[in-house]
Amino acid sequence: MELEKKSLHMNRQKCKSVMQITLDNDINVPDIKPDIGKIIREQGEINIRDAKAANNRAVIKGELQFHILYVDAEDEYKISHMEGLIDINEVINLSNSCNSDSIWVKAELEDISSSVINSRKVSVRAIVKLTIMAEEITDEEAAVAVIDGEDAEQLVESGVVTELAMCKKDIFRINEDVVLPAGRDSIKEVLFYDTDLCNIETRMLQNSFGIRGEVRLFILYQGAFNDRVNSYETMIPFSGEIDCMGCDENMISQVDISITERDIEVKADEDGEDRIFNLEIVLGLDMRVYSEEDIQLLTDVYSTKEKIVPAYKDTYFNNLIMKNNSKAKISEKIKLPEDEPGILQLCNAGANIRIDEETKVVGGIETEGVLEISLLYFTGEDKSVMASYKEAVPFEHFIEVNDLNENCIYEINAWVDRISVMVSDEREVEVKAVIALDTIVFDVIEKRIITDFSIGEADEEDIRNKPGMIGYIVQKGDSLWSIAKRFATTVDSVMRLNELETDVIYPGQKILIMKYIPEV
Repeated sequence: MELEKKSLHMNRQKCKSVMQITLDNDINVPDIKPDIGKIIREQGEINIRDAKAANNRAVIKGELQFHILYVDAEDEYKISHMEGLIDINEVINLSNSCNSDSIWVKAELEDISSSVINSRKVSVRAIVKLTIMAEEITDEEAAVAVIDGEDAEQLVESGVVTELAMCKKDIFRINEDVVLPAGRDSIKEVLFYDTDLCNIETRMLQNSFGIRGEVRLFILYQGAFNDRVNSYETMIPFSGEIDCMGCDENMISQVDISITERDIEVKADEDGEDRIFNLEIVLGLDMRVYSEEDIQLLTDVYSTKEKIVPAYKDTYFNNLIMKNNSKAKISEKIKLPEDEPGILQLCNAGANIRIDEETKVVGGIETEGVLEISLLYFTGEDKSVMASYKEAVPFEHFIEVNDLNENCIYEINAWVDRISVMVSDEREVEVKAVIALDTIVFDVIEKRIITDFSIGEADEEDIRNKPGMIGYIVQKGDSLWSIAKRFATTVDSVMRLNELETDVIYPGQKILIMKYIPEV
């Protein structure tokens, strides 16, 4: 007699920590750049290069790449820009983690600001939200049946288990030439550019992962004639596949997608004029792919002829409850304060989403956060050619989750799917945005699985002393299996004797139990 086993590849969340870190550094203006008079706008991207566990800690390394648009100190009508890097080196305490754990990190830039120290130095300060999770990746060997055990009675429990089919980090490159339309001034210098992901769609394919969407590109550049500041905005569609060997279209994916690197270069067209922007973007993909499988687990075994002692192990299984992409609409009117310059022409409107609170309630998850709107515009005042303004718009959204309980774990990836801004007058704009929230929820189920067994001799004296037939009144907590095992008989024998159509019994029910006599 031996056990038939099945290997289950699982991931178990051991601990999770959410914290804010502050990056603060003084940066010198590059020698080739003009002096800084006033800062107009700043932005940045976070790139986490490495994250690993070490002695109940997570060691995280990466960088913040920042971009600053500013006014020349000697000419208030001249605009320039600078960029640079601030290293991220953090050691974060994580209880219950060990060196073999997989560390997952999600980094969100919640705020970035800069101030002028002097004409050749700026102070850059950023607040970064880090969500760190330690996962244990295991292969559980669980018994599903007894082989060559003719006299073994088996109790099997059916269920659905969500296995981890694949866990990896990958990148997706976007390289596109953007040609300025006819009538636009050719390019002397790129002053500032912004990129956002929109309308993202993903799906699992046979041995690959499909992704498509659009990049919203905004460019502020100095024209070749009269040094005029020009702006241009366009949508760049992209699509492609990433190798995921062993995966198929029936699997479920949860992918965190972010822009980790970006670069823009100016190229000449066929006539030799600088009218082409070459945009290169690297998307970082933190991927988990799951498969749902119907399984039968052997939960108990005994014999009427010999003593079988199962060896048990407590383990955890993830059961997928929900995978959903919900959307929330936000509509808000923003008024500029009186001390801000008015809007002559809007150049660019960007948005960044931040979820501050996630609360499990009956029927789902309540989320609260803000949508930070960034406006970049030409102003009608003589003191400044360009200006920018930021305002945070609060929002609430309820994610419906049936069967949510206190043991459930979940992950929410949120991004701004679409945004449009209409200028009402020089001091007011109307913002309409759509937020996408990609949510996956698991129920964490604790189970005892059989990993091995031992066999000993049956207590013959105990068997001889058992009565040939007894009457029994079912007690609370009894099952037909537990009764049959206690009296060294079989479930089938008890059902036949009592003419039971199912193995369902109830407290107070009277049944007859006869000593089991094997058929010859």
